[in-house]
Amino acid sequence: MWTGSRGRRERGNTMIEFGMAFPLLFAFLVGMFQLGYGCFLYNQLQTVVRTGARYASIADFDSASGGASFKSNVANMVVFGNPSGGARPLVTGLRTSLVSVTWQADGAGIPQTVTVKISSYSFSVLGKTYQLTNKPQATFIYLGQFLS
Repeated sequence: MWTGSRGRRERGNTMIEFGMAFPLLFAFLVGMFQLGYGCFLYNQLQTVVRTGARYASIADFDSASGGASFKSNVANMVVFGNPSGGARPLVTGLRTSLVSVTWQADGAGIPQTVTVKISSYSFSVLGKTYQLTNKPQATFIYLGQFLS
């Protein structure tokens, strides 16, 4: 009998201990969610930037327009997955204005390498805003045709 009354007295301890531990567990889970979501978005951005840089390395470069159409096509490829553009971006919140396309040219003006990067991307997770500046980026050797 003595053990039975002792069990009833300790029954409420579990609820009190859980109530004390829950805020810590909840904060830990929220932090893990934020970290995971941030890594997921960065991975998506890395993938679209590499795809865009890969496309830029083989796309035709029209020197008559100063590379404006080249930049536009590469930015569309990064954001929409299509050089012609699209309606829905591959990564939430990504716009063509955030994509930076630069190249290193030789003395004749022919591109040698092409670099694609996200100039400034912001995302929010549970009320907090994070900003990625000039990340991610990818550089490839230019292998496309130079149109003069």
